[in-house]
Amino acid sequence: MAMTEKAALARVLHALRTLYSMKCGCEDTTVLLDSFSAALSHCGNTERPLGKCMGALKRELKAANREFYRSVKKFLSRMYPVLEYDYERALPHIPAIIYGNDRLCAELEKGDKGKAVSMSDALKSYPGFIFGEFGALTPMQFYDLVFGFYPKLYDEPFMDEMKHLFE
Repeated sequence: MAMTEKAALARVLHALRTLYSMKCGCEDTTVLLDSFSAALSHCGNTERPLGKCMGALKRELKAANREFYRSVKKFLSRMYPVLEYDYERALPHIPAIIYGNDRLCAELEKGDKGKAVSMSDALKSYPGFIFGEFGALTPMQFYDLVFGFYPKLYDEPFMDEMKHLFE
């Protein structure tokens, strides 16, 4: 039986949240982020859906960093129960997560660990938003709380290009 797209996305978001929570302290963080972004780019793709990319994602994560893979292997397994969430509401946010990953990788490549850690701190809440863990906040309140602090710290935008998703 094929994994549903909804279940595949939930599994990937759980594993990605683990990477964000490591605050860029994982060896090969940029490679891992790129692997997640590549997999997420298949969300909503009818020809090559995310569910069919799970094996490739697992192999890429394992090749990049075995220790990290061991820490998220359970999330990527069919045996791991996934949270109930609104898949259709989540889909428009996937490009924003990919965008955030790209920005995070750019800071890591520049060697600015401080900015990268701040971005990672913000991004680790994004899967929770998708899963409805911030239900007491409006989407705009979530954006202001989670992504609004970055420009105040570094006097530059972070997720401003994706703000329309929260309005």
